[in-house]
Amino acid sequence: MNNFYILTEERPRASVVRQIIELYKNDFNGIIYSESEVRIRPDIKNGIFQFRYIVEGINLVDIDEIIIKTVSGSSSFFDYLVVVQKEEPSESMHNNVLMAIEETKTSDDESRNTGVYQRSSKFVFIDAYYKNVKLYMLYNDELDARELKKPSDTSIFGTNMLLTIGASIVGKDTSKWFNAFSNLDELIAFKSSMRKPPAGNVPIDISKFDDRIEISGRLSKPSNAGNIGHDPNIGALSIISKCIRHLGWNKKIVITRHGVSQQYIDRIKGKNKFLYICSLLNIELEGINMPNTAPLPGTYWHYEMSSEKMASILLHITGEYFGLRGIYQNHAGCERGYFKTKNNNLITLPKKDKNGVNLYLPDLILHDPYSEIIILIEGKKLSTLNNGLEEIKYYDSIENEFISKFYPNCPVYRFVSIFGGDLSGVPNDKVIIYLANDGRIIISPLAPECIKSIFRNVGVNTW
Repeated sequence: MNNFYILTEERPRASVVRQIIELYKNDFNGIIYSESEVRIRPDIKNGIFQFRYIVEGINLVDIDEIIIKTVSGSSSFFDYLVVVQKEEPSESMHNNVLMAIEETKTSDDESRNTGVYQRSSKFVFIDAYYKNVKLYMLYNDELDARELKKPSDTSIFGTNMLLTIGASIVGKDTSKWFNAFSNLDELIAFKSSMRKPPAGNVPIDISKFDDRIEISGRLSKPSNAGNIGHDPNIGALSIISKCIRHLGWNKKIVITRHGVSQQYIDRIKGKNKFLYICSLLNIELEGINMPNTAPLPGTYWHYEMSSEKMASILLHITGEYFGLRGIYQNHAGCERGYFKTKNNNLITLPKKDKNGVNLYLPDLILHDPYSEIIILIEGKKLSTLNNGLEEIKYYDSIENEFISKFYPNCPVYRFVSIFGGDLSGVPNDKVIIYLANDGRIIISPLAPECIKSIFRNVGVNTW
């Protein structure tokens, strides 16, 4: 039988996995033959982590196991990629990829450019590697913040473009405010009707001529003149160009007022996310001699075996599987989460503390509801251990302003999680968990008892 593989850069959540399987059932005639509470279990054998997670509580006809693997994208990788086949997916392109899912926040106030524009380049870039993959934009509802008021024009325009290229919108009602563009003139007219940015900013305007379409939009940040680094505009110009091609335009598309220098283009030799997309869609930059062929990365993704998040995510998922509460997450390269109170209310943490200083945030905060302790964890690689030991000294603000307020009288512990290398023991008293390159797990003898207990449950020796 086949396995159902979910490849992701994110810390997988049971609620998202459940939604992905529901999409598979609806769009690919998948049949669920039994289900209960969906849980994610780390695959640990004889104390050795197998670098995968098993989904429990839901079973699919003709599917042996539902397996989650942590990967990293070469560029513009979707949050979740679904592969259905017997063998473990290869890092090459020869996989049975069915679905690509991008997840973002539901609320228009929470996520505007980030949710609609910045992520849109992913819906273009994947075409270079996988054809006929079903694309989804999944809006989560962690804050239960459905669109009750009219969304912003930016949200409507971006969502309409995703619908135009055939993406499915999940978790947001598209019946009232959103429609795919039926033709090119309709897309241009909608963009022209949108409010212009403040004076001094370069607006994104679309102008149609007999032999070309010009799209103005700055690709270079003022602080980094000449480079391509304005992520929201990269996404916006990518998806607009994709829609223009999708709606039948086969003549020139030229990006104007972009701010990119020829010196930068020559120096990077085409190795840039937006230049890859220019190659895919035959886009020109005004006044720039474009590289003949932007060399795409050889693979769309690879298995992650170097990131600091490997240990912190393992600790997070194992802890929750055995009853600990993850009350905040900010794992490297993953979407930042909300702070969860004892009553499971969700709070968006500010970027600054009450004194206007940057709020230092850990990668993970765990709460043990039985011993009533709080554990703050900074995830690091073995090579950056000393940085982690220094950073945990700066958690006073989050403890004083949030933890003491919402978890009064709970003792707080600060630790570092470490991934990488081949050590035989934890390298410092402040290291709560060490995950070696070969999957060996070592728990500190000074770790709280709740941590020792959950890892004893999966066969890890603790002293």
